[in-house]
Amino acid sequence: MKKLYKVNFLSRFIFLLITPVFFQFFVLGFIWHSIYWGVITVTLILWTFFILVSPLFGRIGCGWFCFMGTTSDMSGQCTFFKMKWKKPRLWLRLLLLILFFASAFVFYILNKERGLTHGFAIIPCFLPLNFDMHYKVVWMIDIFSAAIISFFLSRRWMCKNMCGVGTLCSAGANYSRLLPVVDESCSLCGKCEKECLVAIPITDYIKNNDGLITNSECILCGKCTEVCHSQSISLKFVWNRSAHRAKRKNVQQKN
Repeated sequence: MKKLYKVNFLSRFIFLLITPVFFQFFVLGFIWHSIYWGVITVTLILWTFFILVSPLFGRIGCGWFCFMGTTSDMSGQCTFFKMKWKKPRLWLRLLLLILFFASAFVFYILNKERGLTHGFAIIPCFLPLNFDMHYKVVWMIDIFSAAIISFFLSRRWMCKNMCGVGTLCSAGANYSRLLPVVDESCSLCGKCEKECLVAIPITDYIKNNDGLITNSECILCGKCTEVCHSQSISLKFVWNRSAHRAKRKNVQQKN
């Protein structure tokens, strides 16, 4: 478990570097453009998969493959602003989610009338590999905005409040079976909470939720397992949360 975050960071960093190429070759960075042109691209398949498996694996896509999230994590570690955990703004999430898909489908309808759509055929390599200025600019704007917002606001604020795909993954992650679990050896030092990339109030879950970190914003990066000196935290599949809590209470009563 100690090495999990190193593997996680390597995965996200590599994805961050190769994303500009994938933007053009696979349209990997743009779900919106996939709908716009009426094609099923690699990105649409990939993130649809991450959304569908979120009730089982949580926000694993956000935590292991998202280049915007990686940028937010890097800049968020350098901020001088220490903000307490705040719940995502549901109204903002829903508004941006509706605008995201509504605008994409409006352009799809307009393109369909002009005969420019493809009936949502599976075309993984839809655009030619020439990486024109449009995609360079969009990639740079995305990176720059993620860095600035994370520097001045709370960690992964953009992911928690503005990302439509993140919103859908978060909804499924409410039922995630893969969770960070804290055992009885925890000393409540607070190191995990201080280092959490999403600033989740982990100590509250340890005290009030029998060690189950059930927050749907958890990105399963493994940072908490890396920084825990007592090795009290691990990622586990918890198929029955009620049974886990009952077992934990029985152990506490015996001790």
